[in-house]
Amino acid sequence: MSGVCALASDTKVETPEGAMTVKGVAGKAMSVFTREENGRVRFRAMINARQVAEAQPVLKVTLEAGASFRVGADQVLFKRGMVEVRAADLQVGDDLEAAHHYPEGYEYDDQKKNEKRVSTHAWRVGKVEPAGQADIYSMAVNKTGTFFLAAGILCKAEAQ
Repeated sequence: MSGVCALASDTKVETPEGAMTVKGVAGKAMSVFTREENGRVRFRAMINARQVAEAQPVLKVTLEAGASFRVGADQVLFKRGMVEVRAADLQVGDDLEAAHHYPEGYEYDDQKKNEKRVSTHAWRVGKVEPAGQADIYSMAVNKTGTFFLAAGILCKAEAQ
């Protein structure tokens, strides 16, 4: 799957300064949180963050844990195991690669559902729905080609 990056202007990415909207970091020399091939998470330089389209349809992805983000249908995310998936193809119950999570198999109390859960080492999709329109932003990331949204989900950046 080619590198498609299509973030709604209000979607937040993780930076050394904390979560910032992609619109707020566009045109700036900044770093974003990323994952290297060996699994190490760190900051790398964001390259050429900019608006690429105006008033495009977007999707809202809500995770079971409650966090949500808006992206274009073609934004590539990673399902568990680093399997690429377009946002439009996400299904409720898909497990997405995450920055922070419990170890696989760890049992924990889900306070919202008042039940015991077992970690899948990922964040699970709870809902995918149309979310109006937004200006779309894109960027590349030095060396890794990936970045984390503030919601903790690993996304693919555009190809360099």
